[in-house]
Amino acid sequence: MNRQKKRCYRRCWPVFIFMSLVMLPGVAMAASPEWRPTYDLIMKWVNFLILAGVIYKYGHKPFSKFIKGQKEDLSIKIDELESEKARVIGEINAAQTHTEENKQKLIEMKARLIAQGETRKQEIIDQARNQSGIMIEAARKKMENRIIQAKEKLKMELADLAFEQATQKLPQMITDADNQLFIDNYMRGMNVR
Repeated sequence: MNRQKKRCYRRCWPVFIFMSLVMLPGVAMAASPEWRPTYDLIMKWVNFLILAGVIYKYGHKPFSKFIKGQKEDLSIKIDELESEKARVIGEINAAQTHTEENKQKLIEMKARLIAQGETRKQEIIDQARNQSGIMIEAARKKMENRIIQAKEKLKMELADLAFEQATQKLPQMITDADNQLFIDNYMRGMNVR
């Protein structure tokens, strides 16, 4: 029975409101003009309450669905943005890790290049020392050869000078007896062979 009363009240309210709206203006017209501003104010509130009731009755479910839909859309978007944020943070962390690895590799490469440079520098210095030793040895041998050549040339020049002096002085010092002795010695040397 309780349900029937509720249904009756639900059906009666619109009739009551309609009657009030139709009948009250007639009564208000018959009343004195002093009540007109009060009547207008009351009617504005009644109209507002009717409008609010109609909006609530017919717009409550669609508005609730709209809000729920917006809530779901926003939660989906927030989840997408959170996952995007997590992905971007992961990429940033990966980039930072990669940057740190590259810095470490650069430091290692720099150290390796410096070590290779030092090794190459030492090799060049050793090679230069070897070449300078070879050049010094070659120059020493060349100087020894020149000294030997100079000695030979000096001996030759001394021999030529001695021969020249001998040719100039010997004819005056050698007699016919010395000439005969040289010839005899020469002949004996020929007979021995």
